[in-house]
Amino acid sequence: MKLYTEEQVIEMIEKSRQTGSIAKFLILTTNPIELPTDDEIGKSRDEYIPIDEADMWSERLHFTLGAKWMRDKIQGNQIIEQ
Repeated sequence: MKLYTEEQVIEMIEKSRQTGSIAKFLILTTNPIELPTDDEIGKSRDEYIPIDEADMWSERLHFTLGAKWMRDKIQGNQIIEQ
Protein backbone atom coordinates (compact mmCIF):
# COMPACT_ATOMS: atom_id res chain seq x y z
CA MET A 1 0.00 0.00 0.00
CA LYS A 2 1.32 3.43 -0.90
CA LEU A 3 0.41 6.44 1.21
CA TYR A 4 0.62 10.09 0.22
CA THR A 5 0.23 13.22 2.28
CA GLU A 6 -2.55 15.70 1.59
CA GLU A 7 0.05 18.12 0.23
CA GLN A 8 1.38 15.48 -2.19
CA VAL A 9 -2.12 14.72 -3.48
CA ILE A 10 -2.85 18.41 -4.04
CA GLU A 11 0.49 18.78 -5.84
CA MET A 12 -0.27 15.78 -8.08
CA ILE A 13 -3.70 17.19 -8.97
CA GLU A 14 -2.22 20.59 -9.78
CA LYS A 15 0.55 19.01 -11.90
CA SER A 16 -2.07 16.99 -13.75
CA ARG A 17 -4.01 20.14 -14.59
CA GLN A 18 -0.88 22.04 -15.66
CA THR A 19 0.85 19.31 -17.66
CA GLY A 20 -1.98 17.03 -18.68
CA SER A 21 -0.10 14.11 -17.14
CA ILE A 22 -2.19 11.10 -16.26
CA ALA A 23 -2.68 10.11 -12.63
CA LYS A 24 -0.75 6.84 -12.97
CA PHE A 25 2.37 8.71 -14.18
CA LEU A 26 2.14 11.22 -11.32
CA ILE A 27 1.73 8.45 -8.76
CA LEU A 28 4.74 6.59 -10.16
CA THR A 29 6.87 9.74 -10.01
CA THR A 30 5.86 10.83 -6.50
CA ASN A 31 7.57 9.27 -3.48
CA PRO A 32 5.02 7.84 -1.04
CA ILE A 33 5.50 8.20 2.70
CA GLU A 34 6.87 5.13 4.41
CA LEU A 35 5.48 3.70 7.60
CA PRO A 36 7.98 2.30 10.09
CA THR A 37 8.87 -1.37 10.32
CA ASP A 38 8.84 -3.22 13.64
CA ASP A 39 12.63 -2.79 13.83
CA GLU A 40 12.39 0.96 13.22
CA ILE A 41 9.73 1.26 15.92
CA GLY A 42 12.02 -0.58 18.34
CA LYS A 43 14.99 1.66 17.52
CA SER A 44 12.87 4.78 17.95
CA ARG A 45 11.57 3.50 21.28
CA ASP A 46 15.13 2.89 22.46
CA GLU A 47 16.05 6.49 21.60
CA TYR A 48 13.18 7.97 23.62
CA ILE A 49 13.00 5.58 26.56
CA PRO A 50 16.37 4.42 27.94
CA ILE A 51 16.82 0.67 28.29
CA ASP A 52 18.67 0.89 31.62
CA GLU A 53 15.75 2.31 33.56
CA ALA A 54 14.02 -0.77 34.98
CA ASP A 55 10.82 1.05 35.87
CA MET A 56 10.38 2.15 32.26
CA TRP A 57 9.44 -1.33 30.95
CA SER A 58 5.75 -0.42 30.91
CA GLU A 59 6.37 2.78 28.97
CA ARG A 60 8.56 0.91 26.49
CA LEU A 61 5.85 -1.71 25.96
CA HIS A 62 3.11 0.88 25.51
CA PHE A 63 5.25 2.94 23.12
CA THR A 64 5.83 -0.14 20.95
CA LEU A 65 2.21 -1.30 21.05
CA GLY A 66 0.91 2.21 20.33
CA ALA A 67 3.25 2.78 17.39
CA LYS A 68 2.42 -0.59 15.83
CA TRP A 69 -1.30 -0.04 16.40
CA MET A 70 -1.19 3.35 14.67
CA ARG A 71 0.83 1.99 11.74
CA ASP A 72 -1.59 -0.90 11.27
CA LYS A 73 -4.60 1.41 11.58
CA ILE A 74 -3.21 3.68 8.85
CA GLN A 75 -2.63 0.68 6.60
CA GLY A 76 -6.21 -0.43 7.12
CA ASN A 77 -5.25 -3.72 8.73
CA GLN A 78 -7.78 -5.27 11.05
CA ILE A 79 -6.83 -4.52 14.61
CA ILE A 80 -7.57 -7.01 17.33
CA GLU A 81 -8.63 -5.28 20.54
CA GLN A 82 -7.16 -6.77 23.70
